[in-house]
Amino acid sequence: MKGALTPYIQQKWLRIILIIWLYVSCTPLSYGQFTETLKDRLTVHFESDSYKISDEFKEEIKDFFEELNVVTPYVFRIQAHTDSIGSNQYNQKLSERRSAAIKAYLLEIGVPEILISTKGIGEIKPVLSNIDEDGRAFNRRANIFVFEIQKYRLFKSKVVLKGSKNSKATIFIQANGLLDSTTTDDKGNFAFIVPEKKDVTFGVFAPGYMFSTRTINTSKDLPVGDIIINKIKVGEKVALKNLYFVGDKAILLPESKPELINLLRFVRSNPNLSLEIGGHVNGPKSYFGDPNWYFNLALDRTHAIRDYLNQANVDTKKYICKSYSNSQMVFPEPKNEEEAKMNRRVEIKVIE
Repeated sequence: MKGALTPYIQQKWLRIILIIWLYVSCTPLSYGQFTETLKDRLTVHFESDSYKISDEFKEEIKDFFEELNVVTPYVFRIQAHTDSIGSNQYNQKLSERRSAAIKAYLLEIGVPEILISTKGIGEIKPVLSNIDEDGRAFNRRANIFVFEIQKYRLFKSKVVLKGSKNSKATIFIQANGLLDSTTTDDKGNFAFIVPEKKDVTFGVFAPGYMFSTRTINTSKDLPVGDIIINKIKVGEKVALKNLYFVGDKAILLPESKPELINLLRFVRSNPNLSLEIGGHVNGPKSYFGDPNWYFNLALDRTHAIRDYLNQANVDTKKYICKSYSNSQMVFPEPKNEEEAKMNRRVEIKVIE
């Protein structure tokens, strides 16, 4: 077929149809829902009173679709417009013909019909004024919107407050830059709808209790088991598992922000606590370097945490920073990066 997408690309479009069909037909409604996220768009312009696509724009459309990452499940929404010359009724029909022409060309180059929808807008949504020809020419257009289908999943778990019959807690969750919160029921149960294949950070808080934070991948780490939280008491500690530093430095990376926000929630809710900020490094004996360097790195990272709290107007006079270097490694000889990461940590401990 002249001008068609390559057979390899066409095979990938067929994979998209299969993916969408599996999403819709094989996912129980109680466990998933879907949204469309705008990822890209292409604007095609037309001559006055015409719905014919020029050769120049045909080539542009073909190139645009060749470059799409068609492993991703996409759908395409075509919306066509006109200038203000002619009656509203005529322009509505003309815009529908323009969107149909775009669809016909997409079918011609091999885009499956099931992925395409069309709409004629008429003259009611001009981008520029129709007073002059330049404005009218710009308004004679069709937009091809590219939407990624995003699947959502149900994230549910249970909070257990040790030593209490009441399991009321508040959960804060951060995903895709958005914040949300909820409270547990009387039995400690809670649930969120979360995007699939994304990292989600959540923190669990209850008055008189320590806190718990965790980052999970919503495709790999669900379901999540019970979240057990201990009462606040001297000696009780929490590891901040999701702090990230520049390699071999005490500079916090932006990915640490969700964890820092959770720490901030805890200290603001418990302003009278005396806390130790303890720094730990990954330093197995098999390749341990200069002890002073490791000691100072761990200490400097605790200072970075305290500095963050100071900048957030937290009174840190009752906080102390302490370096444990490699003296309390969870895994003395880590076998993989996950175990090494457990050794590289900052812990918050109640000292008074």
